[in-house]
Amino acid sequence: MSSSSSNLYGHGRRRIGIIGGGASGMFAATAAADAIQRDSPNEGCDVIVFEGTSKTMSKVRISGGGRCNVMHDTTKPLPQILSSYPRGNKELRGLYTKRFTPDDAYDWFTSRGVQLKTESDGRMFPITDNSQTIIDTISDAAIRAGVEVRMKEKVESVEWRDTTGGNEEGNFVVNTSSRSPTSSERVMNEENFDSLILATGSFPMGHEIAHSLGHNIVKPVPSLFTFDAKHLVKEGGIFNGLAGVSVPMARLTLVVNDEMTQSSLGKSPAEAGSNDESNAPKKKKKRKKKAPTIIQEGPLLVTHHGVSGPAALRLSAFAAREFHAVGYQCEVKIHFCPKWEEEQKISLSKGGGSEGILMDHLWEMTRLIPKRQVATGCPLFPKRMEASDDKSSSGDPPKSMPVLPKRLWSALVQYSEIPPGTTWGDASKSMIRSLANNISTFPLKVTRKGVFKEEFVTAGGVHLKEVNMSTMESKVKPGLFMCGEVLDVDGVTGGFNFMGCWSTGFVAGEGAAKFCYQEQVIT
Repeated sequence: MSSSSSNLYGHGRRRIGIIGGGASGMFAATAAADAIQRDSPNEGCDVIVFEGTSKTMSKVRISGGGRCNVMHDTTKPLPQILSSYPRGNKELRGLYTKRFTPDDAYDWFTSRGVQLKTESDGRMFPITDNSQTIIDTISDAAIRAGVEVRMKEKVESVEWRDTTGGNEEGNFVVNTSSRSPTSSERVMNEENFDSLILATGSFPMGHEIAHSLGHNIVKPVPSLFTFDAKHLVKEGGIFNGLAGVSVPMARLTLVVNDEMTQSSLGKSPAEAGSNDESNAPKKKKKRKKKAPTIIQEGPLLVTHHGVSGPAALRLSAFAAREFHAVGYQCEVKIHFCPKWEEEQKISLSKGGGSEGILMDHLWEMTRLIPKRQVATGCPLFPKRMEASDDKSSSGDPPKSMPVLPKRLWSALVQYSEIPPGTTWGDASKSMIRSLANNISTFPLKVTRKGVFKEEFVTAGGVHLKEVNMSTMESKVKPGLFMCGEVLDVDGVTGGFNFMGCWSTGFVAGEGAAKFCYQEQVIT
């Protein structure tokens, strides 16, 4: 076993260790080394990254289909950006306004020669459309700053070693293992660091280290996944043969039941209702509260396995724990044209409209186009198109895109048990009502979670109340800093998770450097 040491509170060269060579770890290491060169150029300090694999920033490499969705549109208002973080949105506000803002992240990359472009949905990519551009930029910056990266050196454990007899002064002892260059055996190594940055992502090892140093961990569960619905995609199911069909704007609603709520609190439904009230005095019955809901909107895509797209991914993120609590088997309601309905409500002279707007509009088709078959195509058009005077003598809507694609509309008509060939004039009110209900509250029976290959994100990690978010330093163990997905912070798809990595990584790196050179040196 080899050993090297230093002591912040004595003489010697300072050392900062970073566990994890992912996006946040490499960014933190670069920020730490840059801060030392800028603020303490005459002081010696080793900044060392431990990466257990053969490559750094593997997640960056595959993100965005290999293009790297490096961040989200920085011109958007901050509240809108923060609303895309199911967990950590309040805690990130200070970082994004005072410490390392989205604009700061943009400037960091562009000042190093990376040209960025913003796509229509707000995602930002390097103009090369190649994630290697981002990897090379961060790697080059780390090299110039003097960061040492140790590949294939796995951190096995971390300990705090008190060197002053109970004054809470000492070093972090990092125990690593690496393959021997002369044999198949692994070589154990022990090194001391004055400051330590945990940047292990969602890997359990990072949470174990944090826990061993006194932190509480919010149990990680999957986030950002698609919804499989095997009964709907199999032969005879409504989505069979519709893979690739998309809706520009859908609304997904999850009704939160007791099982979801109690499991999120660590209780089973049985435990929650186990109080014996048989001998308790009878109380006046309270009106039953309406079950809470989690609602998300966005484009929706039908797949070979179920549904995907931004609406599904957002709901999976904001309801990550609720889905986990029921084993990813539940019902989600889909409204296939919520914006159309809102437009109709706004146009009504009687304020607020009514829940029967869609039904009323479809029933009106029995008068306007009685000879047209119901399954022919969707008669719902955006309001600006309906307002057009360009109508045929038969009263047909203008020749423009309806709010629902034809294949999906036909499938919904069939699912509503409207016989093939039925015209609007022959359709009964119960048929039209069934169709309206399936358009606005379609029951998607989720059978399991799918996989979103572009991003692997979890909900959970080190509890944020135990972290000083202005420096990313632990409130439990001074000198310990954390950044990236090791924390209980996560965003939806669209570049938000990398924005979190850049901001928390930069602040953690600067915080670790400042900690090493604070005026506590004992001479």
